[in-house]
Amino acid sequence: MNKKRLSISICIFIISIFEMGAQTLNEICEIGLPVIIINTVNNEEPTCEFVTSPEGAVGESITNATKVPCSITIRLHDEILYESGLYKADTSGATIKIRGNTSTTLRAKPYKLKLEKKADLLLRNDDDKYKDKEFLLLIAYKNLFRTYVGFTLNEIIDMPYKPEFKPVNVFMNNKYRGLYYLTESVKRNKDCRINVDKKNGFIFEYDAYWWNEDYYIDTEFSNKKMKFTLKYPDTNDITEEQKTYIEQWLKEMQNAVINEQSEDYLCLDTCARWILAQDFLGISDGAGSNLFFAKTDNTSESKAYPATLWDFDCICRNENEWSSAHKGDYFFKYLFNNDKNSSFITAYCKEWIKFVDNQVTEKLIQAIKEYADSDEGKAFEKSYNLTSSSYNINIPTWSITEQTKIYEEWFTTRKEWMSATINDLYPMTLDSLQKATKTYNIYFSRPFNEEDNRINNVYDILGKKSTALKKGIKIINGEKCIIRQ
Repeated sequence: MNKKRLSISICIFIISIFEMGAQTLNEICEIGLPVIIINTVNNEEPTCEFVTSPEGAVGESITNATKVPCSITIRLHDEILYESGLYKADTSGATIKIRGNTSTTLRAKPYKLKLEKKADLLLRNDDDKYKDKEFLLLIAYKNLFRTYVGFTLNEIIDMPYKPEFKPVNVFMNNKYRGLYYLTESVKRNKDCRINVDKKNGFIFEYDAYWWNEDYYIDTEFSNKKMKFTLKYPDTNDITEEQKTYIEQWLKEMQNAVINEQSEDYLCLDTCARWILAQDFLGISDGAGSNLFFAKTDNTSESKAYPATLWDFDCICRNENEWSSAHKGDYFFKYLFNNDKNSSFITAYCKEWIKFVDNQVTEKLIQAIKEYADSDEGKAFEKSYNLTSSSYNINIPTWSITEQTKIYEEWFTTRKEWMSATINDLYPMTLDSLQKATKTYNIYFSRPFNEEDNRINNVYDILGKKSTALKKGIKIINGEKCIIRQ
């Protein structure tokens, strides 16, 4: 890591200097959201140091974040929903540390929780499926409901990984810390997060904060602002063989994209869906907006795909223009601006047709309205305003109902703008797709057998080549097929 520009300032998060007020735990519990109660050993506060980017790179980040032992309790009104127990390494309790980049400069800090014993802090009543050790607390007070909107779109358009999330109030060391989103982290978990092979799979990010990592990978898609970093395997555990493979594969992938062979390395439909979502949300994040790729294994049939939408602080910003990830000097310019990559343009137009046909805009607006009218939505509004006043943030009282009207207007107008713009740019592609697009239903009245593997180019929805025509959704010779039995 380049530490030449390391800031000497130390982020010591002592709540008392922020005049957080004297809200009691019982008062916070009565608001109606789950309350995460964190008590650290000896009331120690998590700390970090700030670090600024080297010349030519972007962003602010942190280093030397302390990992503080703690206990965690989750309470709703008077009911205890979860208890970690006191901290005991590998047995009970948890650790908490500050995580994130630019968001760490705010007075409230985002946190990473790591349990000593796996559990499901989101309490989905299926602990065997959803249990994990890592969860995040994302800041909500500066977010104006954006995280709910982004994660809900994630669900509606069916991205491969849809992180579960829940708004919560946080009470740490006997002081109210404000409104947060409790959510899963982006990591490997074959049961409930990103399912890649334990030995030969990869999760990597096209990352603006590469300069704050011990290991990063350069390619033609890289510049001083963006390079690839690994999320799985952990850089402390990766073997030289794995490094050699992923570095070589990324070089091959970049050459394929430049030379009109991107479909051999990327799941184009999922790539197109990801960037379409960025465009619809109007994300202005100048650093590419958290593009996480997953690659199931190291076989030639395994293609990389964007796993999830993530980080929604900058949505609804780029009015009447593409998202920053689309128009910027980043990964997707090689797919959009290279005339050779007509296959990606076709995939983008296909996803847009599905987006309109599936009434994504209408479903998202309806979901936002229903949430605003729900008990949880009302508790969110109350918690948001309490957090703002607790941090002495001088803003008017926030109304979830008014915010809903803003989103309804934005997304209605956004759909109209995208429809007109995409039609202007790709009229022939859209016309040919609308005439030819169909979903085949293949019916078998008997059990499948080996003789059914007679159609070439069969892939699953993540772009991995299939070895059998089993029941479900498949991509056969480039067409979406629903195989029924």
